[in-house]
Amino acid sequence: MVLGGALLALVAAVLFFQGLGRYPLWDPDEARHAEVAREMAAARGGARLFLPTLEFEPYQEKPAPFYWLVLLAYRLHGVDEAAARSVSALAALALVLAVYAWAVRRSGIDGALGGGLVLATCGGFYGLARFVNLDMVTTACVSAGVLAGLAWLESAPPRRRPLIPYLAAAAGTLVKGPLAGVLTLGPLLLAVATARPRPSIRELGLGRGLLVAAIPVVAFWLAVGSLDRSYVAAFAATNVRRFDAASPHAGPPYYYLLWLPVLFLPWTLLAPRAVVDGARDPARRPLVLWAAFVPIVLTFARGKLATYALSALVPLALLVGPELARVLREGPRAEEEGWLRAGAWIAVVLAAAGAVAAVVAGVRFPLPVVGSLALATVALAWSVALGRALWTGATRRVPALVLGAVVSVYVIASPAALPAIGRLHSDREAARLIAAAPSGPVVAFAARAPSLVFYLRAAVLRTEDLSFVADLFAHEEPVYLVAGYTHWDALERRLGARAHVWQSTSRRRLYANRPPPNGSP
Repeated sequence: MVLGGALLALVAAVLFFQGLGRYPLWDPDEARHAEVAREMAAARGGARLFLPTLEFEPYQEKPAPFYWLVLLAYRLHGVDEAAARSVSALAALALVLAVYAWAVRRSGIDGALGGGLVLATCGGFYGLARFVNLDMVTTACVSAGVLAGLAWLESAPPRRRPLIPYLAAAAGTLVKGPLAGVLTLGPLLLAVATARPRPSIRELGLGRGLLVAAIPVVAFWLAVGSLDRSYVAAFAATNVRRFDAASPHAGPPYYYLLWLPVLFLPWTLLAPRAVVDGARDPARRPLVLWAAFVPIVLTFARGKLATYALSALVPLALLVGPELARVLREGPRAEEEGWLRAGAWIAVVLAAAGAVAAVVAGVRFPLPVVGSLALATVALAWSVALGRALWTGATRRVPALVLGAVVSVYVIASPAALPAIGRLHSDREAARLIAAAPSGPVVAFAARAPSLVFYLRAAVLRTEDLSFVADLFAHEEPVYLVAGYTHWDALERRLGARAHVWQSTSRRRLYANRPPPNGSP
C-alpha cells in the first residue's frame, strides 16, 4: 500500500512540478492571481490580508484565503512563477494521494493506482495542476469532503456524526465562494438519499455540521466587512451575476456536456462502459451521482467555464481507473471488449493526428524544432504500438499503452510547448526590456496588464484615450506602451513616426517614443 502510494506520488510530482518556473505567467488568469498575491505580500498592515488588490486597485471578485496560500509560497520560495504555480501543484498532488488512499481499501492497490493515475493524467486535471488559479485548491477541498463523507457513509451504524465534510465545505467556500459548499454537500446528500439503510438525521449531524462550517466563513466575512463593506457587497454581486443573462462567460445549457468529456481526455475514450457499470452497482452508484451532480448544478448558472467542473473528474477517475487496472490484470470481459477497442482505435487516430500537429506547430509557431520533432516521434510511436496491440488482439494492454503515451507526451510537451505559449501570452519580455531602459511611465492600452505589473513590480497607467497617449509620446522623456493586436493600427496611425516597436508577438506589442536600444524590435 505504501509502496504504491510512493510510486503514484513520484509520477504525479514529475507531471505537476516539472519545469514550473521555466515559462512566464500567462495573461490574464495566471498573472492576475499571481499579482494579487504579490501585492498582498508587498503591502503593509493587517487589512492587506483581507482586502486583495490587483494593479493596486481593489480586487473584489475573489476572497483572500487562496492568496494567503500563494503568499506563503512566495515567503518560502521567493516571488516567481514556480512559487505561484506550486500551490495548485501541491493541491493536485494531495488530491491524487487522497484518491489513492480512498480507493485502496475498496479496489485494491492496483485499482487505487489506476484511479490515481487516471486522475493525474486526464488533460483538464494535469493542466490546472500547473496553473495559477483557484480551481485546483477548491477542487481539493470539495473532493476531500465528498470522499470523507462517502467513507463515513460506508461505515456500520450507528455512526458518529461526521465533521470532515462540513469543514471541507467551509474551506472550499473560503477559497472560492458558496458554490464550493454546494459541490461538497450536494453529492453527499444524493449518496445519503440512495443509501440502504439510510442514515438517520441525527447521524448526519446537519445542525452541528452546518454550524461548524458557518463559523469560519462568517468570521472571515465579518472581518472583511468591518474593513470594507463594499468588498462584501461587490463579492456577493459577482456571485449573483453568474445567474444573469448578462453574465460574463455565458454558455449554453449543453456547455458542460461538451466540455466534461474534453477535460477527461484521453480517458473519455475508455470510460463509457465503466460509467454504465458503475451506475448499475450500488457500491459505485454514489460516484456516478457525484459525476453527474457537478455539471448539472453548474448548468443553472449562465456564467460557465470548463474549469468549474474540475471536481467531476475525481469520481470519473474512481470509476474508470480501477476498471482499467482490472482489464490490464485479467483482460477485458466479453461485454466490454467492443467499447475498449472502439475507444482505443480513436486514440490511435488522435495520437497520429497529434504527431502531425506537432510538426505543423513547429513550422508555423515559435516552438523548438527539436521539441516538436521529439513530440511528433513519440506520439507516432505510441500510435503504432497501440494500433499493433489492437491488430494482434492484445486488448488488455490498451490501458498501459494509453497511460505510457500520455505521460511521455506530457513530459516532452511541457518544456517544448509551454515556454513558447508563454511568450505569446505574457508581457515578461516587455517588462525586461522596460526595466533595462531609462525609466519612464508605462501605459497599458485598453486592458489590464497583470503580467506586465507582476514582472515590473510597479503600477502601470491604463487608458483607452488615444489623445492622452499621443500627448505622452510627444514628450522627450521615455514613454512605454503595451497594446493588443486589435489596437495596433489605430495607435500607429495616431502616433506616427514616434511609435517605435520594441518588441512584438502575434498578440502584443511594446512601443516606445524612442528607437529600441539594438535598433530593431
